[in-house]
Amino acid sequence: MKSTADLRAWLLWVIKIRFVIITLVFAIDFATREFAPGSGAVGSIERLGVVTVLWYVIGLFFLIYHQLGHDYFLQARLQIYVDIAIITAVVHVTGDLASDYLSLYLVVIILASILFPRAQAYLVAGVSFACLGAMVEIANLPGLYPELVAAHPGLAFLASSSAPMDPRALGVRIAASLFGFFAVAYLASFLAETLRRTDVELRDKAGQVESLAAINENIIQSMRGGLIHAGLDGVIYELNPAGARILGRTAEEMKGRQIQTALPELELPPLEANVPEPAVPQPGLPKTPAPVSDQAVIPAEAGIHSWSPPGAYARREVAYRRPDGAARILGYSVSPLRLPEKGVSGYIYTFQDLTDEKRRESEYQARDRMATLGRVAAAIAHEIRNPLASIAGSVQVLQSLGGLENDQAKLIEIVSRESARLEKLVSEFLAYSREQRLEFRLVDLAALLDETLLLVEHHPLVLPGGCKVERRFPSKPVMAAVDPDRMRQVLWNICDNSLKAMPSGGVLSVVLEDNGGSSVRVILADTGIGLTAEQLDRLFEPFRPGFAQGTGLGLAITRQIVEAHGGAIRVESEPGKGARCVIDLPRERELSQEAPLPEAVAQSHRD
Repeated sequence: MKSTADLRAWLLWVIKIRFVIITLVFAIDFATREFAPGSGAVGSIERLGVVTVLWYVIGLFFLIYHQLGHDYFLQARLQIYVDIAIITAVVHVTGDLASDYLSLYLVVIILASILFPRAQAYLVAGVSFACLGAMVEIANLPGLYPELVAAHPGLAFLASSSAPMDPRALGVRIAASLFGFFAVAYLASFLAETLRRTDVELRDKAGQVESLAAINENIIQSMRGGLIHAGLDGVIYELNPAGARILGRTAEEMKGRQIQTALPELELPPLEANVPEPAVPQPGLPKTPAPVSDQAVIPAEAGIHSWSPPGAYARREVAYRRPDGAARILGYSVSPLRLPEKGVSGYIYTFQDLTDEKRRESEYQARDRMATLGRVAAAIAHEIRNPLASIAGSVQVLQSLGGLENDQAKLIEIVSRESARLEKLVSEFLAYSREQRLEFRLVDLAALLDETLLLVEHHPLVLPGGCKVERRFPSKPVMAAVDPDRMRQVLWNICDNSLKAMPSGGVLSVVLEDNGGSSVRVILADTGIGLTAEQLDRLFEPFRPGFAQGTGLGLAITRQIVEAHGGAIRVESEPGKGARCVIDLPRERELSQEAPLPEAVAQSHRD
């Protein structure tokens, strides 16, 4: 049984065919009588005209019913059986068994085999034979039942217009019609059933292919990493959305371009000399990228290692600069695109943006270095502190003695001052390695930033150098659970470094971002001298002062405070382009929760 949509389409086709058949039947009979009067045409043209008009009217009714009705199975049965009745009338008025239109029964049986299952096709063949047999019996009433016709003269109207047939010949014609009807029903229904099964199988296969294609396409579109499909000649045929975002380009922009020119950072694996190269264009003809199916391929039996040198497909890391100028680190690998029975026909590039991963890796390495340095330095500082206390005590004793010359007194004063400075430095560092607790409170970060920047605006470096402080805060309060005193120290340390980086003046801009999520972001940017890549790598390591008279502990303490809050801090900078410090802080935290913090933070704040 066909689906409703298929049956509706077939019924419309049957209606159109019906109009064509009606027109041909009348036109052929009329032309035969007009242009070949002696051809043996039997029956009345007037009767055929009446039947033709009636068939036209019924055909129009079926057309309207097809547009308005929705029970297409009922329509199909109605049309087939009405057509059998009309065809019986046409055959009768054109000569009964001598009619040229007996084959119309076969047309109806074939249509029924297309529209209905096999059993119903046999039923249509049986109904057609029954109508034909009834018509023949009625048409031969005068010969078969002369007494009945004599008693009822009106029945003579139904008699055949052709000459009476011999009963034996009549029986043969009827038997041949029976065999022909059911043979056509069997063959047509068999072919129709076969075509239906084939159509169902094809639809299932097509659906599976479409489903697999859709799944593959969705997988490619949903990948978080980048993917490029290139031919053997390096022409780019596909770039997925994630890859376009990583590269900062569009797929339309990349398609059709050579990967060697569009992305020189991604190398095209070389082919060995014994491997077929892509077809070389003839002299004088322009070179156009060939589709994948027409590209040269490397035989499947050759294997990868026979056409690719060792390491050609090893994962690599390259520096890449996007069109907007952003520098990224990409990790990529190349795989051969192998087609069954054909071999390698292109390359598949998979790549990821490793910039953040490399940054985190660098941070982890820096923390490891700092931890190691801290353990060693703490041990050394502890050993230095004892003799340093003895030196300081001895110098004080010497200062208390009288009779020292001026030079001797100055030397003792220098030793005393430097000993005190060294003692302070050792104390700070030892305190840096100890822990204490933070006290969290729910505060308005906008107000806290504004208070700190008010102090910064009166910094000695602001007025002489002409530095300007800009604020960009939300209009509503931005609440977060922080230790306000420690956060002021963080902001002060960063602002102090920014001002020192702008000796000739500049702009210090402070932005507070609140997107309504679980964290808030503070961005402090200056227009100072900037930092080199080497300075950025070791920026938060202790004892690496960037300015004169610094101890190198300020940013190290700053980082510890931010991380003790459960946040993160990073600095972005290039030489001569200023620096941008980004601090991400969690919005919520249990106010009773305490976090470990080096004691040097508190001591530095008090100092």
